[in-house]
Amino acid sequence: MKKVLIVALVLLLVLGSSVPLAVLAIPSVQQTTTGCPTYQTNLVVDFVDSTPIDAVVGITIVTRVHVVYPDGTPVALLPETISFLWTGGAGQEEFDNVQVIFTGNPGWYNYTETVTADLLQATGQGKVTISVVTCSASDGLGNRGPTGLISSDTTFTPGDNSILNIGPQVTPPSQPFSWLVPLLIAILLIIALLLFLLRGRKKRK
Repeated sequence: MKKVLIVALVLLLVLGSSVPLAVLAIPSVQQTTTGCPTYQTNLVVDFVDSTPIDAVVGITIVTRVHVVYPDGTPVALLPETISFLWTGGAGQEEFDNVQVIFTGNPGWYNYTETVTADLLQATGQGKVTISVVTCSASDGLGNRGPTGLISSDTTFTPGDNSILNIGPQVTPPSQPFSWLVPLLIAILLIIALLLFLLRGRKKRK
């Protein structure tokens, strides 16, 4: 009887210790890393560059971004959309899931946005930073990125710049007396013509 109890206890101990091991051995379908929930790995944005850097209302800004995996392999975005945040001294404006255009070079995409009066009012005049919004890029395989707000200030690429200076349209100053010079010339011509005619009449007399 004692031997039967001992064997039963041993079996219970073996089964009990094997359960957590079996649970730990099952891989998770979705891994969560810092910043974005993702299937395998997070995407990285390592370049954000905007041109022109000085713009007024009505000017279109082109921002080029480079999206890669952590090992440097270019990412093919699916869908080809990214969210961008414009941050200025007076506030910010977010453009969600805007279409980006593939440049033909793997991993490189262009985003275009025209400076409007509403955008200028939201951000304020002067310095504005364009950033890629956290987790807004996807490769269609469940991998997302970047894991934080990314602008040229936070990339490791020294050559990019996503900081702009924006302002209202500059209206050329009006010139109220622009008509004065032609008028004076016309008057002088008329006077000269009259003097010429009067002189001709005096000679005839």
